[in-house]
Amino acid sequence: MIILSAIWGSAFFAIKVSVETINPLTVASLRLIIASIILFLYYKSRNLIFNCSNNIIFKIFLIGLIGNFIPFSLISWSETYIQSNTAGLLLSIAPILTLVFSHFFTKDDKFSLLKLISIIIGLIGVLLIFDINSLILVSSNKTLDILPKLSIILAAFGYVISSILAYNLRNVDSITLTTFVTIFAAIISIPFLIYVEFQFQSTFTSSSALSLIYLGAFPTALAFLIRFYIIAKAGPIFLSYVAYLIPVFAIVWGYIFLDEKINLTTFFGVILILIGVFISQKNLVMQKKS
Repeated sequence: MIILSAIWGSAFFAIKVSVETINPLTVASLRLIIASIILFLYYKSRNLIFNCSNNIIFKIFLIGLIGNFIPFSLISWSETYIQSNTAGLLLSIAPILTLVFSHFFTKDDKFSLLKLISIIIGLIGVLLIFDINSLILVSSNKTLDILPKLSIILAAFGYVISSILAYNLRNVDSITLTTFVTIFAAIISIPFLIYVEFQFQSTFTSSSALSLIYLGAFPTALAFLIRFYIIAKAGPIFLSYVAYLIPVFAIVWGYIFLDEKINLTTFFGVILILIGVFISQKNLVMQKKS
């Protein structure tokens, strides 16, 4: 989980470097294409066979769409306007969203007073990261930051829903699931790649190209192998614990490679989100003991 957090945390600064000269949709598409090639070669080296029903294929396609292509596109676009560490910090809302969805999609993890308190605390933390002034002063130029930040929240929705869908495919091994989720997402992305490159041709510099290759190989191919392995072994709620560490690594990598800073309000926002997650997990432990 620590390794996954470090790799995922590094994705944000790599995206930030890539989108400086490459269209955000192109970044999302090419990282998926690079990752799918790497994963398919690994898949073939294991002599595995893809033999799934049409129902499972449809679910894998859906996970690729809402858990890979859409979030990647949203995050890449958002980072053309906001710092890479802000994107990483906002994704720490994922465990709070998991708590909400678990009430509706599981039978034994319903709302409780403690869980409600944890969700409220987490949402207050998100508001602090959003910058309350930009939400109140609608005419302010700061409102230009709101849409990119909302896009990150929407990407988090995609990750959470796709994790729940993946958890329900426990009869499909993690390597097969990872490989074909990524391949389907890459196939979905190709028409968008062709369109945006004909309309707004990207410029590939050495730094943006290297960042894109890194993005495809590590935060996508390797990270998603680890991600689906954790989902299969421990479930989507345990996977959501990476949100404890991703903000830390996003800040560290952003500071080291991009000299990004965070303000005090944002820092307190992250602390509140993590407190909310901590309270929710204490609630989960108490329920299991009872």
